[in-house]
Amino acid sequence: MNRFENRVRRLQVLMSEKDVGGVMIRNVYSFRYFTGVGWWQPALFIPVSGDPTIFAFEDEVDELKDGTWIENVLGYRKVEELMKGVVSVIKSSGAETLGFDLDIDSSALLYQQFLHMHAEKKVIDAHGMIMELRMIKDEEEVSMIRKASEIAGESLKAALNTVKPGLTETEVAGEAVYTARKMGSESVHIYVNSGGPRIHAHPRNKRIGSQDTVMIDVMPSYGGYYSDKADTICLGSVSDEKKRALQAFSNAVNACASKLKPGLNMEELESEAYRIYGEHGVAQYYVQGFSHGVGLRFEEDPITTIIVAHRRMRIKEGMVLNLGHAPLSGKPIGVVKKEETYLIREGGAVKLT
Repeated sequence: MNRFENRVRRLQVLMSEKDVGGVMIRNVYSFRYFTGVGWWQPALFIPVSGDPTIFAFEDEVDELKDGTWIENVLGYRKVEELMKGVVSVIKSSGAETLGFDLDIDSSALLYQQFLHMHAEKKVIDAHGMIMELRMIKDEEEVSMIRKASEIAGESLKAALNTVKPGLTETEVAGEAVYTARKMGSESVHIYVNSGGPRIHAHPRNKRIGSQDTVMIDVMPSYGGYYSDKADTICLGSVSDEKKRALQAFSNAVNACASKLKPGLNMEELESEAYRIYGEHGVAQYYVQGFSHGVGLRFEEDPITTIIVAHRRMRIKEGMVLNLGHAPLSGKPIGVVKKEETYLIREGGAVKLT
């Protein structure tokens, strides 16, 4: 049994325990996790027993069959055929309670369509079940994240070396993206912020000023798996406030890294970071969400910035976590952060970036 089929069988055990007759997946991340294939606009149905079914545009069926262990690949040419195929397969499965993988990037439209197509059935969110598996990485997954981490380091270095007054944020981002793509990255997410603070700093055609704080965050993928690394530089004369923020953030990442181990509560990392910010007199710039998971998505469970309940999660061996996600942010300092990615082992953390 290959590792992708093994993941399906493990999910089916969880489904059986929760009386879920089938799970529908419409996002690229979980689709890749169970099939071994990266595919755009995927559709995968996993019954509580037996083999899964993939639904694909008919011209793509042969390529999908060549890339995956799953034999049941049904083709369609019109969306009506896709919908009829899904309804037919689910009806044949006998499932009364269905799960839908409500990933953070899941389409509300596709979910609403699914509810309408199966109005007579109970539909639950299956994302938690799936993430029980996805949060713990096997060695093959770790090897992909290690390569993505290597790419993250080189692409961040390329971007940082480019920064100078007069360049635009998009030009700086371009250096990181070019480097990452040349090294084999399939997808690159990047934030660049100069000047005034922005939390979600998608690059703009804004020119960098001579006194700006410049934050760069690169998230490249390799083999479908991401890493996450960020750094901050200050141009011109650097104020004492900015110096304290930079030092505080670096100290917080290092202190939290030394505490990373199985059993630790995510809230304990948050508290440690906040304590260090207070010691340096920069707690007023604190934004909650110091750590998150990394894997098939650059930010995946536990997502402490968005899902409050995830702040109470306990760390497990085999997780890959980022430290330094939420920045210090304020008008006097701009946006300051330094991010690193770590693998959790029994005895502590291994730095990947």
